[in-house]
Amino acid sequence: MLEGVGGELANGKAAFAAAPLDRAIWPGGGGCVPPITVVGLASIDLLARAIDERPGLLQYLPRVLVVEPRAEVALAALARYAEAVGEPAARALLDAPGVEWFIGPDAMPSFETWLAERADDLIPNETFLTGISAELGEAVSRLLGEAHARQQALMREHTGTLRQRANDRQRREAVRTRWRRGDGLRLLVSTSRFSTYMRHSAADLVGVLHELGHEARLLTEPDDHTRMTQLHYLRAMLEFEPDGVVLLNYLRPQIGPVLPPYVPVMTWSQDAMGHFFAGAQPPKASWNDFVVGLLYPELRDRLGVPEQRMLSWNNPVSGVKFHRRSADASHENLRCDVAMMTRHSESPETYVQRKMRESANQTGVQGAIAAFKEFVTGALERAGREDRWLAWELRESCVRALQEGFGRPPTASMVEGFLQQLALPLADLYYRQDVAQWAASVCERRGWRLHLYGAGWDDHPKLAAHARGELTHGDDLRTAYQLAGVTIHASVRGQNHQRVAEAAMSGGLPIVRRCFEDLDRARWYQLNEIVGHREPDGTTDDGRPEFAIANHPELMRVASLWSRCGKVLGQEGMVSLTTREMGILRSCPLGKPKLPHEDPAWPLIDVGEVGFSSEAELEQLVERSMRKPWRTAWSAAIEARARQRFSMEHFAERMIELVRTNLS
Repeated sequence: MLEGVGGELANGKAAFAAAPLDRAIWPGGGGCVPPITVVGLASIDLLARAIDERPGLLQYLPRVLVVEPRAEVALAALARYAEAVGEPAARALLDAPGVEWFIGPDAMPSFETWLAERADDLIPNETFLTGISAELGEAVSRLLGEAHARQQALMREHTGTLRQRANDRQRREAVRTRWRRGDGLRLLVSTSRFSTYMRHSAADLVGVLHELGHEARLLTEPDDHTRMTQLHYLRAMLEFEPDGVVLLNYLRPQIGPVLPPYVPVMTWSQDAMGHFFAGAQPPKASWNDFVVGLLYPELRDRLGVPEQRMLSWNNPVSGVKFHRRSADASHENLRCDVAMMTRHSESPETYVQRKMRESANQTGVQGAIAAFKEFVTGALERAGREDRWLAWELRESCVRALQEGFGRPPTASMVEGFLQQLALPLADLYYRQDVAQWAASVCERRGWRLHLYGAGWDDHPKLAAHARGELTHGDDLRTAYQLAGVTIHASVRGQNHQRVAEAAMSGGLPIVRRCFEDLDRARWYQLNEIVGHREPDGTTDDGRPEFAIANHPELMRVASLWSRCGKVLGQEGMVSLTTREMGILRSCPLGKPKLPHEDPAWPLIDVGEVGFSSEAELEQLVERSMRKPWRTAWSAAIEARARQRFSMEHFAERMIELVRTNLS
């Protein structure tokens, strides 16, 4: 098969055959499932099953194509169905999203036209025949076969054209010249409407690129029933002829041979995607491949992207979309004392059950999931009780879980993939829902208003009373930030998040659940900057350099932060990197951390002031936010730093400069 991005183009040899009603209709998985075709409506049961059992991924629902040339048979079947299930259920069947109806004498030519008009899209690999002649079934199969063959021909034609352009020296030089200038670029930004946040960020980036004088185009699925294929990319490359392509969470080799080798590719890494960490070794990145966003060591070590072609940047936020303009009276219903904006409403137990179902044919993975579920709460408790890093506690729990599940020591890529794809999301559910319970308890006791925004909270067994539904990523969300006394952020991945920046830039006050790791990262960051650049004030018994806190202003600021959080930095006024941290530092060829290592304490200024680690501290912080001068001052101070660290405008400028300087 020709692998697409989130989809696939069939090779024209798929078998189209009748299927009994007790056969499984849809193949496993929900991400790349193509449509199916139901031919004939003598029995409508199969159609109802096909519609009800669609394996969706997020809001994606594969299409169901219904072909019935005999109008009288279709009407009779629908009438019987309405009588059996009732008029509302029958109407719901007819109005089901993503169902295409080809009924009556024009059914076959209409079906053929429909396929021709969607030559780039996924085409059904399977046809289900219900009470119709074999001759008609063969005719439908022939049309589908022709559509697959047409796709193959388009692939050959388009890739041939791209090869010709790649051999055009003048075209290649023109692209390099425009990059050397760094202005007037044509940039294609690819995203997916099935992402939860990045589809909004990608659209914001396109807007910012236009403001910077570039011509930018967004490439995404047109509706909830279409998946991107290689042909969508090929057509965009041929028609738009971009000077550069921004791919969200994919590198060039993972897209396939649809991006010309002379066109720079900027991978915008914002999620811990499985293909970064596990699976077969992918082809190495090309000389003009770049990575921007959240950087993982695997992007360098496994995929071969050198550090000089990387740009570390927290989730960028649009200053055009999030600003301090006062909300109008129509949004007064959004006013509250405490708000949480998160889609993590699914209970940890439900999440585990879902992941077990998705891994039904992978015994080792199921065993690892079951084992990790038993370890995760202990890891969270140890990190809080013993001042240990959550990241390391969870990683060690992953190693133990994979060992139990597979019966052998796991590889490094297995551990990283399991950590990013399952362990951290599950730990986040526990971590965030604990905070939501704290907030509910405090607000119910004090008579304050709590708003939980995001899908699914209205079904939560304990917190449904506080659910306020989803907010559009625009003025509604901006206003909700502004009208909340505080906006809570809590994640085991750290305190720096676009939610923090969005809230402050909107005139709200972000507060964070603080953990020991947040404090200790500030220590590690400052010591990374000092070791090797300043003379140590002493050495430990095992030879590690140590520094007197009083001699270094940076360490004095960290010590002050620790003190406000009830902790003491170092011993007897001295501080050093741990043996483990020194090993990491020494393993770096340039004596620097393996990836850009920004001070996590900087954007929020003082997590001792705007952070909490218990229900009691949360209550005190919410009460403090009711003093308007204090809230206004902290909101403005965090906003100023957020616009430096998170700004979409600065991100776009730095991304262009990264590519320009490397190609000059």
